[in-house]
Amino acid sequence: MLYEDHLKIREDLLAGRIPKRLFIRLTFTLEAACGLAGLDLCRAHYDPEIKNKAMRSICETFYSDTFPIENVRFPAVYQTLGAKNWVMSSNGMMQHPEITSFTPDDYESFIENPYAVILEKVLPKICKALEGDKFHAALAFAKAYNLFLQTAGQEGASIAEISKEFGYVPGWFVGGFCEAPFDFIADQLRGFKGINIDVRRCPDLLERVVNAALPLMLKLAIPRKVPLNHIVFIPLHLAPYLRPKDFERLYWPSFEKLVSTCADTGIRSFLFAEVDWTPYVSFLEKLPKGTIIQFERGDYKKIKETFGNKHVFGGFFDPTMTLTHSKEECIDWVKRMLDVCAPGGGFYFGFDRHVLDIKSIDVKKLQAVCDYVHLNTNY
Repeated sequence: MLYEDHLKIREDLLAGRIPKRLFIRLTFTLEAACGLAGLDLCRAHYDPEIKNKAMRSICETFYSDTFPIENVRFPAVYQTLGAKNWVMSSNGMMQHPEITSFTPDDYESFIENPYAVILEKVLPKICKALEGDKFHAALAFAKAYNLFLQTAGQEGASIAEISKEFGYVPGWFVGGFCEAPFDFIADQLRGFKGINIDVRRCPDLLERVVNAALPLMLKLAIPRKVPLNHIVFIPLHLAPYLRPKDFERLYWPSFEKLVSTCADTGIRSFLFAEVDWTPYVSFLEKLPKGTIIQFERGDYKKIKETFGNKHVFGGFFDPTMTLTHSKEECIDWVKRMLDVCAPGGGFYFGFDRHVLDIKSIDVKKLQAVCDYVHLNTNY
């Protein structure tokens, strides 16, 4: 009955109907879960039982309609590949260093055949195990992929078991994962510094490169057979750091094409609008109806007025405020947000970003906030 109740609220929200109460989607990392449970993060990455205990500690502490932990980076996979783009720190936290895997001299060849450049030039630079001859590189890749399937399968079984117990329904991260083409070039190929240099030095060439990356992102986003209610996750990184004219030329066209093409094939997009996307809200409004958007920061009143009931959106609430504000002040902040965003539907409650470190929040105050939203948001 609990599952059916959560599912009805989720379905109403996604269908544009007004649910009986606000849908709650919390997001913690495995790091935060281990911190709450007092368990060793390094061991949890490799021990399914420890990971299970850590995840349960979050579920038993905070109310959510969806499974509240997201963990998609498995150290064993990256270590097997000798990867430089994702590395584990001494305390077990996965970190993404700034990397540059090719230069503007590689742009023309990338435009001609982007997949070949990634396979033959980019991956060997990022992953040490892929630098050698093709036979040993293939063995290393196969071993890493097998580890990924094994680890993901173990974690998936734990999530399914816990979700059944707590009546959780799927959240938004349930399908594929890709990036806006501009973000992909910046994130894995040129780096933050390199892409900003290219925006100014060779915008014409960069525009062609970004467009060449679009088919790769579509291939990641759209499976051969599209399941019912498929959702693709697209984190949006660099748009807020671009000048409006650069955003309109270099970022928006290929990104809009990505989301629109997914929608044409029956796939809904879930966007994480990092930093403050308020200046570009009018652009987001143009995306296919029912796009899901999580905002890190922004003018939620303007966003509500712009979107109306067209999109599904949430975010804004910073859990770290529980360290510097009283319980009553935190609840009052949430209440003011809900008074603006909740009426008419199209809004869900969630954090502005994942809780990365349990020490960055006051657990009891955040419990109180989540309980308030759960018990006091009947439409």
